[in-house]
Amino acid sequence: MITIAPLPRQQIAKVAHLILTEPQYPFVGEILDMTAERDPKTDFHCGLRGKTYVGFFKIDHDLSRKLPELAVGSYGFRGLLIGGQYQGLGYGTALLSALPDYLRKTYPKMDTLWLSVDTINTHAIGCYEKTGWTATGLERDGRSGREMIMHLDLSADQSPR
Repeated sequence: MITIAPLPRQQIAKVAHLILTEPQYPFVGEILDMTAERDPKTDFHCGLRGKTYVGFFKIDHDLSRKLPELAVGSYGFRGLLIGGQYQGLGYGTALLSALPDYLRKTYPKMDTLWLSVDTINTHAIGCYEKTGWTATGLERDGRSGREMIMHLDLSADQSPR
């Protein structure tokens, strides 16, 4: 249903059409702001339904720069955006379900992926949990309030059955 691919910086125009809807504003930035990041330790990726770009996310090679609770060199999952025009079609869950296999192939040395998510974003938390993410019990102050830290074990097939 969804394929994931790297998104070279010179091709960010392919995701420029992804819009935010009102419920997304507290949790994720506008696509043009997110793709303006020039950090060489951050890679861009996209989610596609056929040839249509429906989502975007970043892989940070050292999330400890943003979450000092993590070990230096911890990989981070940031900026997940399923375009508002594609919401409610199962693309977020499909992308998160395809993510472990994609990451094992793309980042073979990655054994754990980390993220922080706003505690009031119960829809996202449920989606993460359904696709194998685990809450660590750690929380922190984030840009929109409290955030919980979650991780995804990539050392073996942990996908829900």
